[in-house]
Amino acid sequence: MKALVTGGAGFIGSNLVKFLCDRGHKVTALDDFSSSGRKNIDPRARLVRGSIGDADLLKKLVKGQEVVFHLAATGIIKRSLENPTLYFRNNFINGVKLLDVMREFGVRKMIYSSTAAVYGEPKRVPVKESDVKQPVNPYGAAKYAFENVLSSYCHAYGIESVSLRYFNVYGPGDEQRPATRAVPNWIKAALRNDPLILYWGGKQVKDYIFVGDVIRANLLAAQKGRGCSVYNVGGGVGRKMLAVTRILEKVFGRKLAIKEMGDRAGDPNILIADIGKIKRELGWKPRVSFEEGLRRTIEYYDENLH
Repeated sequence: MKALVTGGAGFIGSNLVKFLCDRGHKVTALDDFSSSGRKNIDPRARLVRGSIGDADLLKKLVKGQEVVFHLAATGIIKRSLENPTLYFRNNFINGVKLLDVMREFGVRKMIYSSTAAVYGEPKRVPVKESDVKQPVNPYGAAKYAFENVLSSYCHAYGIESVSLRYFNVYGPGDEQRPATRAVPNWIKAALRNDPLILYWGGKQVKDYIFVGDVIRANLLAAQKGRGCSVYNVGGGVGRKMLAVTRILEKVFGRKLAIKEMGDRAGDPNILIADIGKIKRELGWKPRVSFEEGLRRTIEYYDENLH
């Protein structure tokens, strides 16, 4: 398979590039390195520095591909509240440019990294793909808007797509700059003997999924996805953030200091995935337990923390 991975130097993207190369696929990765935190990726892939907003560059990269894994995005929710225009340009308009180039060169499949942020505050949990979508921040709104564009391009132009709504992805290789995700920040803090920063009194409930399981979902989507499909990609288990700190203490084998920071805008109180649809249709389910995933992530940061 010949594949273009946008956002290929990011956390999930770099893991996906390695996974695809390991299986003998020919991979081109595109990234502007605006937030990836790394300089290089798996050397077996062709790495191109640039933006998906650059139509001329896209034409050079898209031609001859069989599938596009579209992960490139501006992804820090707090910043989407401060600069919504940037998020709609990068996560919506630039995605449409990519689709138009795919249409021009006859590339007929996109695997899109969407987000559970499309749901906002869900009316029920676990949340199903068909449930109401009411994003509470511009990041989620832009992602959901692009899902609808994918539906139109599927029906009008025959470009198949699979949108994967990620819940809280964690694991080795998360070098996001600036770092905002709780698990890597907490692990790095624990390794430095610093306090863990906690919001909302640790009462928020999140659904965590290991990056390796997310990568498998991407490949299965490319192999089995048909038409215009949408799937939740999560663990299917809700965990209070305070409980997550207790699990980290168990894995570290010691008590960890916590610093409570109060409320934070843009965060839903509870979000848990119903993963029944992806189990039935793609044959996917999580393989890595939360504790095992944390151990692997701690090992990564213990070896790479500077």
